[in-house]
Amino acid sequence: MPDQIQSYKVICSGGLNSNENHLDLSDNNPGAATRLVNYEVSLFGGYRRIEGFAEYNSPYAEVKGATTTATGPVLCTALYEHPTLGNIIIAARKDPTTNTYSFYRSVVNNHWVKYSLTTTRVGAGHNASSGTPLTRLTTDGTTTVNKVRFTKFNFGDGNRIVFVDGANPAIVFDGTSWEVILKANSGGTSSPGGPNCLDKPALVDNFENHLFLSGDTSNSAVVAYSAPSDPFRFDTASGAGQLVVGFDVVQFKPFRTNLFIFGDNAIKKATPDVTAGFVIDNVTANVGCVARDSVVEIGGDLIFLSPDGFRPVAGTSRIGDVEIETISKNIQQVLGDLSVTFDLTTLNAVVIRSKSQVRFFIGDDTTTVPSSFGIIGGLRSADQKLGWEFGTLLGIRASCCDSSYIKTTTSSNLNITQELVVHGDYDGKVYQQEVGKTFNGVDILSVYSTPYFDLGDTETRKIFRKVNAFVRAEGPLTMQMGLTYDWDDPRVTNPAAYSQDSAGAPVKYGALGVDYGATNVIYGGTDKPIITTSIQGSGYAIQLTFVTLGAFDPYSVQGMVFEFSVAGRR
Repeated sequence: MPDQIQSYKVICSGGLNSNENHLDLSDNNPGAATRLVNYEVSLFGGYRRIEGFAEYNSPYAEVKGATTTATGPVLCTALYEHPTLGNIIIAARKDPTTNTYSFYRSVVNNHWVKYSLTTTRVGAGHNASSGTPLTRLTTDGTTTVNKVRFTKFNFGDGNRIVFVDGANPAIVFDGTSWEVILKANSGGTSSPGGPNCLDKPALVDNFENHLFLSGDTSNSAVVAYSAPSDPFRFDTASGAGQLVVGFDVVQFKPFRTNLFIFGDNAIKKATPDVTAGFVIDNVTANVGCVARDSVVEIGGDLIFLSPDGFRPVAGTSRIGDVEIETISKNIQQVLGDLSVTFDLTTLNAVVIRSKSQVRFFIGDDTTTVPSSFGIIGGLRSADQKLGWEFGTLLGIRASCCDSSYIKTTTSSNLNITQELVVHGDYDGKVYQQEVGKTFNGVDILSVYSTPYFDLGDTETRKIFRKVNAFVRAEGPLTMQMGLTYDWDDPRVTNPAAYSQDSAGAPVKYGALGVDYGATNVIYGGTDKPIITTSIQGSGYAIQLTFVTLGAFDPYSVQGMVFEFSVAGRR
């Protein structure tokens, strides 16, 4: 009598889960991953191998002028809508022979242009005559500039961007001139700053048409704010002021109608008030932020890295009530190793809004590119609820990053809005993410390991016959599928990895935007979603691992179906 063939279906969802035991995952979350490297939450379901990155504006990716040099990592990459030049990138990098750094702007198909930082105003920190260069120190006392932060805003008089670094005064750029704002000045157009200003802020943002500054080591518990709609006035008479929060400020971010202020072990919020300017309320005295650049707004929430993982700050319908809970319990083991292995001051974050995704990059100039670590989180809708799924990144070494929607003009003069994601590296170059099949010419390693599936019974041996992998390939693909039996028991021999091939997605005539004269168009592809593999071996439980290493287009692993028969009980 032939064996009865049974099947077992798994849908890939849940993301990386490094905490649960295999028995629990097999029964309750079989679609989760025990390893998930360089995959993201797929818009089409399952886990999608991320896209690559390439030099921005190659061969002029290195931030330096045509006749000037620079050294060290890129200190910032700011996407800025210039009033006359359109979309540009402003980057910063150290000067090679002096204790200063400089700002540069990108030029399409040419070298970066170094700004002279000329000012049009006078007062403290300015020369009596306009056009005087403003220097930016890389080291001031005990403070060394390793990162330049910024905020972009328009208070009704044009797009401005403000840069801070913790060693120099905040500097404002309006597309033409650069102006520093100082405590010693009286405030206003002729003397930017005022008594409420901070001279060496490391943190900056804008909220309710005010410019906010903090992170000055000499005033570490103070958040300063400008007059309404005027980033150059920090005098009390104009409506500027200071918030004394009672702890060292790690970071602050606006969210909805509040400004949330994070310390190491506490969080407060500032709310606009007609008479007082802003009123401070306590949020929690038990939780704080351990990495200042982990605070990002995404998916209608503000999330941050706390000692017990990533947490959201979400307001409820009750006035003054704030709900805080951990969203990263599934990767707590991974997060627990971060502070031991890496310096969290090096953490950078970028939000990819089109994917409801955030990427965290961790590492410094001593970290090799292949070992550069990161975390990727994405929102997935399930049962009409949004939930977080996480994975890990390997091979992106970012010293800074930014993203923004920009308008591009096509050959038909159509304005198309697209999201541009960039990062600076410790090699002094700027790279564009979400492009290409490689990490700037380096093959992308991707790994997805399932839990061990006992198929409902740990005491029954199964003879495995076939795996149908549901894969959405966006181009030709060769993927290795490894099998591991019985929880990696050393007494059990596992078969060699199976090679799985897909021709990729076909070109469909009539598809919008297809260039049929392009050399990279695949006409012989297939949209068959299943890769069928006959397998060998038997065991009480089985784990699958999918691995790719090469210059492949992205692909999504959406699920799998096992075919097996029962051999008998122990």
